[in-house]
Amino acid sequence: MSEKFNIEKENVPITEIQKLKIKNNYINNLKKGIKDLSHLKTYTIDDSDTLEVDDGISLERNSNFYKLWIHIASPALLIEYDSDIDRNARKQISSIYLSTTNIYMFPSDIIDKILSLSSKQKSLSLSLGVTFNNDGSICSSEIVQSLVKSTYKLTYEEADELIDYAPREEDDLNIIYFILEKRKLWRKKLGAREILESYGKIVINNNKPYLKVIEQTISRNLISEAMILYGDLLANYTKKYNIPVPYRVQENTFKASNNNNSENIILNNFIVKKNMGKTYYSSIPSAHVSLGLNSYLHATSPIRRYADLLVHYQINRFLNNQSLISKKEIDNNIKIINNIGRQNINRYREDQKICINKWFENNLVKKFKVMLLNWLNRNNNICILYFLEYNFSTICNLKSKLEITVGDEFYIENTTFNYKDILNFKFVR
Repeated sequence: MSEKFNIEKENVPITEIQKLKIKNNYINNLKKGIKDLSHLKTYTIDDSDTLEVDDGISLERNSNFYKLWIHIASPALLIEYDSDIDRNARKQISSIYLSTTNIYMFPSDIIDKILSLSSKQKSLSLSLGVTFNNDGSICSSEIVQSLVKSTYKLTYEEADELIDYAPREEDDLNIIYFILEKRKLWRKKLGAREILESYGKIVINNNKPYLKVIEQTISRNLISEAMILYGDLLANYTKKYNIPVPYRVQENTFKASNNNNSENIILNNFIVKKNMGKTYYSSIPSAHVSLGLNSYLHATSPIRRYADLLVHYQINRFLNNQSLISKKEIDNNIKIINNIGRQNINRYREDQKICINKWFENNLVKKFKVMLLNWLNRNNNICILYFLEYNFSTICNLKSKLEITVGDEFYIENTTFNYKDILNFKFVR
């Protein structure tokens, strides 16, 4: 059986030999000095259809303080750098979630059974334990290789209920939420900019396009802040010990502060995103401006992003006193990540563009309420419209004899459908 993967197919098979190697690595790692944290009550929170369960959170209660634990599944403890599986993950750089299928970075038959955090068995993790000062700053932290077991596998809706109601016997998530809200306020004082908005995504079911709206709920915000914290502290750790890794950098080119209209949140969010500096990976630690951090890295999705996997390779090697991957090789990997990563993003956007056109063609609604976000080419009527009832924006051709300005709300109708070209609308009263 061939050991090569076809990354264009879902559920790529893996050879039995490779499965045995991974299992042997897993068993051998259990014998090492790994901290057993499986006694902690651990929550994994994801969408109901998520396969790659790569993060969990726990609250450790002490006599006079709480300790937050963030657990990230660590494929780097099971898969060797530059092995067949690793090289094929490197070719793809990330999982890609298209409207009709998901193309995973790792073979799907080992994601659920071996790599993801599981409620059925103890899973290998790279865990971060953190205690906080009252203002949200860090009091102490530790990074350990660990064994964890998911106690509660929750959807975001279920987690929202636990946080909201906070029953006495199950109030851990509520406490974690308030701890991380303090942390977020601490980042905002350093200049972090928060964009809270729902967004629509088109998915295809039974060959029909449907709009799925992702709401920014309290549990999603909790997980987001926990992941930012993890990337922040690991970036500080790798800087302290001169560990070569791909840092996530965002340039400081923000210019939106003078354009804000406090009454128009949708337009404000668009302006903030439009004026943010570009983000990219670099081996040189630099600021991530919108997060309010002096340095930052991606490390919370090593099952679905290769940059995160590289960070785990390096930190696990450092903790085990093994030779690190050289800075030169990390730099070579970063070039691949930045290049293929852009291609993957463009592929997703093109898929969504085609699906949005299909959705408009299938949608019985003929009249849409929109907001004008930006004129891209006023002479040719090319603009960006935000569809207020459906929480998404797209580039359109808008025909109107009236003078419409940015921020205006009005109604439009379709005029033509074309899967490959721009959507066409006209102004209606």
